[in-house]
Amino acid sequence: MMRGIALPLSALVAVAAALGLLVGMRAVPPTETEIILEAAARYVAETGGAATECAGRPAPVAGVRLVVTCGADWALAVDEWGRPVVLPAVEPGT
Repeated sequence: MMRGIALPLSALVAVAAALGLLVGMRAVPPTETEIILEAAARYVAETGGAATECAGRPAPVAGVRLVVTCGADWALAVDEWGRPVVLPAVEPGT
């Protein structure tokens, strides 16, 4: 009798644990390293430059987690999940 309950219960617990792990891992934002590597790959694809030219730094702007700069004139601002953020243009003297 105990085997008739224990086996389905064990299977249910295993499925629930796997589902919880899957959902939990999707809720974890990428690390700074992952964001920088992804931006560097984008830089290489767009410009043909070297990924070693890229560096990331925290951004003081609300809604922006990191700003990744590569080379002399390429930059990408990203949010908490690593998605690009469009920043408004800033006019000199404003």
